Amino acid sequence: MEDKKFTVHKSMVLSNRKALALYLFKINRADDIPKIMALSVDLDTFIGDRVPLEIVTREIDLAVQLLQEEYIGLKIMELTDVKALPLYKGIKLCINPLLKAELEIPFIVLCRLVSRYFKVITESIQVTLVIEKSLLRLDFNPSMPELANNHQIDGVILAVHKILAEFSALQPVRLTIAHRNSTHGSELYKKLLGIPAELASKKNSLYYPLMKNYSSQSNLNLSAGADISIESSFFIGPLHYMLDKEFPDLSYAERCQHILMTIIGLSEATRETVAQVLNMSVSSLQRRLREEETSFQKVLLHTKKVMADKFLVEQNLSATDVAFLLGYQSHSQFFQAFKRWYSMTPMAYQKLHRSHSRSDY
Repeated sequence: MEDKKFTVHKSMVLSNRKALALYLFKINRADDIPKIMALSVDLDTFIGDRVPLEIVTREIDLAVQLLQEEYIGLKIMELTDVKALPLYKGIKLCINPLLKAELEIPFIVLCRLVSRYFKVITESIQVTLVIEKSLLRLDFNPSMPELANNHQIDGVILAVHKILAEFSALQPVRLTIAHRNSTHGSELYKKLLGIPAELASKKNSLYYPLMKNYSSQSNLNLSAGADISIESSFFIGPLHYMLDKEFPDLSYAERCQHILMTIIGLSEATRETVAQVLNMSVSSLQRRLREEETSFQKVLLHTKKVMADKFLVEQNLSATDVAFLLGYQSHSQFFQAFKRWYSMTPMAYQKLHRSHSRSDY
């Protein structure tokens, strides 16, 4: 089986190059710009909008060797215009109806959009959203640990923070880093993110408060008791169009699952909603899934099981919170469905599997 080839969007590469040039002007090293340009790969060499991750990583490594800057990833991203990135533009298109209606955008919605679609601009780092009892945690894991460098991890952490800050005033409350051996010179993290970096054994993570005055994840559910205008205005079509354009080889089952994992608990997880996001008729979607020897109901069930396992085992949430995060109107509905899936209660399943998958902090 061929190894997956990770890529970076050309707009991200160009934005970083522009920011690097600005940084060199800032520190009075403009004479180094021609040297940096000589190290840069001609992007027209690559067909389409994406560049192999190995090429981009090598270019960063060469620039670091020339400049001898320990925190060049942070310094470049500080000067990068995130509004020029496709991810920012896609998120803005998705939430524009909410902004125009002056509706408050739940922070978890922004985090879901960023984490689920971050690969549109780069696959260098996988961004994962984790829900804790009182915090939202964003984890940053290199797609190719053997090739990843500290500067890419730093840059992605700051990029996510800057994108979220464009749409919300909520500030992070904690930052843990595992990609560096010390916090020497890391006052830059505090300057740019508002919080100092703490060394961690395994995780690069950015933490945000869950919500003010909210005691349960059930309050995060938009389709149960929330203002219906929020749910009806929440549409991820523009973002998913970008994903399909960048990754056209995804199967329809994979596309459906990606959409469902984004909207479950935030909007109606129906075949009609998914078909609308894919800009196709329900009958066409069903036909495509049949050609792949599956169905919408099978994909939906599999997605709910995957998400339930993550919430119960990996994130150690209560069954009641998981019920609402999966879009169930009551915890009893979730309990009944879960027992049909596994012939045991969510609590029994959690107890059976938790010891094997609990995150080590």
